[in-house]
Amino acid sequence: MRLRYATPLLLVPALLAFQPRGTQLTFSVAEGATKTKSFTNSVSMTLDDMSMLMNGQESPMMPQISMTVDSVLEVAVTDVYVGMGDGAPKKLARTYDSLAMNRSMEMEMDIMGQVQNQSDSGSAKSELEGETVHFTANDEGAYTPSFPGDEGDEELLEGLTEDLDFRALLPAGEVEEGAEWKVPASALRHILVPGGNLKLEAEDDGGEAMMGSDSEIGDFQDWFTDDVEGEIVATFSGMKETDEGVRVAVIELTIELANAVDLTEKARESMADADLPAEAGEMEINGVDIEMEIEGTATLLWNPAAGCAHSFEMDGELSLIVDTAMAISAQGMDMDFEQSMEFSGSMTVEATIE
Repeated sequence: MRLRYATPLLLVPALLAFQPRGTQLTFSVAEGATKTKSFTNSVSMTLDDMSMLMNGQESPMMPQISMTVDSVLEVAVTDVYVGMGDGAPKKLARTYDSLAMNRSMEMEMDIMGQVQNQSDSGSAKSELEGETVHFTANDEGAYTPSFPGDEGDEELLEGLTEDLDFRALLPAGEVEEGAEWKVPASALRHILVPGGNLKLEAEDDGGEAMMGSDSEIGDFQDWFTDDVEGEIVATFSGMKETDEGVRVAVIELTIELANAVDLTEKARESMADADLPAEAGEMEINGVDIEMEIEGTATLLWNPAAGCAHSFEMDGELSLIVDTAMAISAQGMDMDFEQSMEFSGSMTVEATIE
């Protein structure tokens, strides 16, 4: 009788061992591995509404303006995982293979029946292109960038970030299909602004600066600061096989982000560098403030066998409010000028890791 009752008890540990387990999604790239990563981030915006005050009153010469602004940021790097820690690199060697931004703007302005059209385009490159930077983690997991042998322009290192691995989007432990978890809003900044401040500088000024131009609107790294707020919900949708035969985990994300940014200093720098006509008089920028919102969805494909991301795609709807305040002295008149511009559009991100 003792044996009869003992047998089921002996089977319990074995049965538990065969219970279905969740999927473990962790970053576990092999030490010494090399990965090439490419990002293409695109923004397309249209001016929806505009208001203007001069000395606190509506301008009698309020123009009718239509405007579209497009930007494309392309980043390609090669990362060598020189040393690995628990779930993150201890030391990473990154070579910036290609860094570029292209912009274009189309505007039609109607002032009392006088129509003017303006097209503006330009590109930006970085002195980091072709350079290799080492990212070394301290005991708290913060990374310090440096040039090999400490030979290079230290100013190029300011604002660079290490994480291009989508690590912050992963769950804390094992997950089963359908499981949800929340991701900090700040985690998406590594994706929307891949690599941090890449020191992209315009190759030409693209013509005269003007109020409401893309120089005042800023760009990706201006809109998505560390103060970004919102909610990101991730869902594990199960496993699938890609067209290339790679078995990947599918993580779907819903995204709601908002941020308020003061671009006054950036706008002042742009104005100081602008070649304005003499009749423009003297201009002093008192403030440029931006409010940004983005809602969208994204899909992260994670390769458990390689311990890293396979690809990432995001589609979002973007809204932007740009408020500008200026003091203008021209043709013997002093004016306080306030302008508000509301834009809407889209933002897409495509990334691959090989």
